[in-house]
Amino acid sequence: MVGSAAPNPPRRVVISLLALGLAACGGQVSSGDNNIASQATAPQATSAPAATPAKAASGTCAPAPTLALAPDFTDPRFAAGSAPYRQTEEHFAAAYLAACASGVLRGHALIGPNAAHPGRLLLKNAPDANVASIYRDRDDRAADVVLEHHFLASDGSINVPSEEELGEAIYCAVHGATAQEKEETGRCLPD
Repeated sequence: MVGSAAPNPPRRVVISLLALGLAACGGQVSSGDNNIASQATAPQATSAPAATPAKAASGTCAPAPTLALAPDFTDPRFAAGSAPYRQTEEHFAAAYLAACASGVLRGHALIGPNAAHPGRLLLKNAPDANVASIYRDRDDRAADVVLEHHFLASDGSINVPSEEELGEAIYCAVHGATAQEKEETGRCLPD
């Protein structure tokens, strides 16, 4: 059928796969006070071990940061535990795992140890933003690191960043684009 979307896999399956991949990568994903890895169920044994994306990272990734709302992001439509918030957590976990597996995070922490909260990435609403961006909220080293996105756009719509958008935000935060990429494609240049 044209225009119909493929059904999403059950949340438990996605969480299980992400938790297993991050465990192999040396990381964990937390959701509030509940560790998602502890909620995961072990997969059934197979005749031959499957290759995991985390193998490519050789365990060199820092643990995934926990998502939290910035103090001024108080709209109840995007509250912690809401469907859009949980979906953002799932997409971020998948993007982080992919960045770990592909080597994007090899030797690089998404959030440096001198950040105000090294294990936390604050969600910051930017109603007119055009892309997801990860950056220090202030110029000083002890600033919080934020994930800025048009979670609640100016028109009132709720927007959850995709895994691909978050993967690009992770890449740009860790590596940035070359001068040629910036000039030719606008990569890593949010408006």
